[in-house]
Amino acid sequence: MVVGGATLAPWRRYSALEVGFVGRRALIARKLFAAVDRAPSSVHEQDPAARAQTAAELDEAAVWVATQDASVDFPTRIAEVVNHVRRHAR
Repeated sequence: MVVGGATLAPWRRYSALEVGFVGRRALIARKLFAAVDRAPSSVHEQDPAARAQTAAELDEAAVWVATQDASVDFPTRIAEVVNHVRRHAR
């Protein structure tokens, strides 16, 4: 997963085993995508609001999420979820 040229899920090799670690930025982006992709009342929309991501992290995640679906209403849904997260951030 790459956002803004940075890999968001670093990989580590342990002999023959390669393991991907989900870092903070990747988790924020993936949780935002899940929230946008599901019903507004889903737990996925509640999760990003409960996290303490910065505005910059949320904006970066939104850019990546926008590349995941080409449907016409997807950008509107992203904006709705991002606004919801900002209003309900803890």
